[in-house]
Amino acid sequence: MKKYLLSLLGLCGLIASAGCGGGGSDPTSPPPLTITSIAPPSGTTDTAYAGSGFLLTASGGKGSYNWSWAPASGSALPPGLNLSNATISGTPTQANTYNVVITVADSQTPPAQTSKPYVIMIAVNTSILSVDGPLPSGVAGSTYAPHLCQVNGLYTRCFGSPLSATGGASPYSFSWAAAPGSSLPPGLALQDGTTVCPFGTRWEPFLFQICGTPTTAGIYNVVVTVKDSAANQASATFPIDIENPPPPSINTSPSAAVGAINLPYAFGFTTTGGLNPLTWSETEALPPGLNLAPDGTLAGTPTAIGSYPITAMATDSLGRNASPQTFTITIAAHGFEATGTLGTTREIHTATLLADGRVLIAGGLTVDVWNSYYAPVSKAELYDPAAGTFSPPHSMIASRYCHTATLLSNGKVLITGGYDSSRRTPPGNLPVATAEIFDPSDGAFSVTGSMVSSHACHTATLLTSGKVLIAGGSSAGFGSSNTAELYDPATGTFSTTGPMAVARQGHTATLLPSGKVLVTGGPDNTAELYDPATGAFSSTGSMAIARSSHTATLLADVKVLVTGGADNSAELYDPASGTFSSTGSMSVARSSHTATLLNDGTVLVAGGYSSSTPPSLTVERSAELFDPVAGAFRATGGPVTARASHTATLLNNGLVLLTGGTDDGTGTDLNVLTYGILGSAELYQ
Repeated sequence: MKKYLLSLLGLCGLIASAGCGGGGSDPTSPPPLTITSIAPPSGTTDTAYAGSGFLLTASGGKGSYNWSWAPASGSALPPGLNLSNATISGTPTQANTYNVVITVADSQTPPAQTSKPYVIMIAVNTSILSVDGPLPSGVAGSTYAPHLCQVNGLYTRCFGSPLSATGGASPYSFSWAAAPGSSLPPGLALQDGTTVCPFGTRWEPFLFQICGTPTTAGIYNVVVTVKDSAANQASATFPIDIENPPPPSINTSPSAAVGAINLPYAFGFTTTGGLNPLTWSETEALPPGLNLAPDGTLAGTPTAIGSYPITAMATDSLGRNASPQTFTITIAAHGFEATGTLGTTREIHTATLLADGRVLIAGGLTVDVWNSYYAPVSKAELYDPAAGTFSPPHSMIASRYCHTATLLSNGKVLITGGYDSSRRTPPGNLPVATAEIFDPSDGAFSVTGSMVSSHACHTATLLTSGKVLIAGGSSAGFGSSNTAELYDPATGTFSTTGPMAVARQGHTATLLPSGKVLVTGGPDNTAELYDPATGAFSSTGSMAIARSSHTATLLADVKVLVTGGADNSAELYDPASGTFSSTGSMSVARSSHTATLLNDGTVLVAGGYSSSTPPSLTVERSAELFDPVAGAFRATGGPVTARASHTATLLNNGLVLLTGGTDDGTGTDLNVLTYGILGSAELYQ
């Protein structure tokens, strides 16, 4: 029995030494602390993260868990999110990729803890619908939100403020209303996608736009609401600040147009600033037959020649007075009157007087209205002086502009070169070597031989031999050429001659009584003579200044009058001495104008650009006469429409026909649209 008790006590001792029995330590240990959360989901800005948040989980350790985070690799918890009660929650505010280290600790003393790195990606929320802003301010009396817009590569003037939205599901529709305590700007309206703003936005017919002309100054708070195709809706309030224009100031440029006795006259005085409607008045006596309307239009039919000084005054609708300005209204013995309308608007075209007295209008540059780009013209038409009308168009073999048209000795017209591509289509402005013949007897064009080289913006001169000298111009893009060639009507072929000493473009070529051809300007002030007998060019005297897009007119005394192309100066070339000398100056600088020798020996200079530096191009609505006897210019009645890059043709009845050209969008020709290319014509008489 004693032996049995000792054995039992020994077993108990062994058990006690293993930790069992009273007074020993805990027989178990907690499992390792581990984060068991899956990777946190991605989120989007402005949206509650993971709905109600992302719950972090862990296992092991002892007791409750405490969670914390720390930035990793230079990143942090996404802005807008926080970590609380084991949950990452909140609304992210910035899109990015965020590296964050999550740490969990248990409640032991000391606590056990472990960490795990996570990546949380936040993207921009494209599903939250919002209205874009702000809205532009405006000026009372001026079309709202003027801006340049690009359509098919062509920049044009547009007006109106298009509305846009972010997020949601397009397409959008918009509406607007006055905010409480405010109103909508008078004169402005929200046009829906089926209506367009005026002045150029015709090309964006599916935009909702705020359009119109505000009439009253003030700050207007408007609520713009957008709805998307999923019926989501969002609104935003924007202020539109409409300011009054500055007080009116009467414009003195351009000066009042010169009128002509017994011909219709119209000139509109204008101001810078001032709120319409303006009320106009004047002092002193107006030219007989003219009246000044309250809107500033001076119009009527003058009945007396002379110069009449008047003082114009204007008051705007806010009662603000402009400083009076003095103008001189000149009524001359001759001037312009509108005649028939061209079938096609065109500039940089040709006009050729035919043997029967009609005028062939061919080619040029026009505007493709529907596709919105400049395009070369493939049509020609005939002007009949007896009827004062233009015939239905005839089709040329090729479309072209900046070409030449020369009346041949056989009565047919030779058309050469030019550009055959639009300014819009790459590579654009491609000069061609093709040529064609117009036969007035049947009104048809036919192909003739091609030039040796391509030419555009060149010259073509009928020589006394009946051949035609083609010289210079562009032969590759905008580069100038010094090449020259001859067209022989007998064979219908071209052959090389020359070349010129200087590559030229925008130059002139004038047949002298000697049979030689005077070539002037283009790139510089040089001039040279072509001798048909030798087929060679030789230098002659130089002009006083460099000229381009100028004119050269053979006078009755065999001198050559050169005008413009750089400034308002003019000079005379004397074939006897081979030198140039200065003569009287024009009233304005001109380029791309016309100069026509009249039957009385004077030269009619009309239109053109009075500034040659874009974007400040100004198109002239003025004309003047050069008197070779006095060596001076004097004013004459100005064109009905301002125009440049037009044509001027002396008719058999002594009148001068002006056709087409451009007024740079500043005129009132109904065929202009917003592009400035004209379809009108007028007669100087």
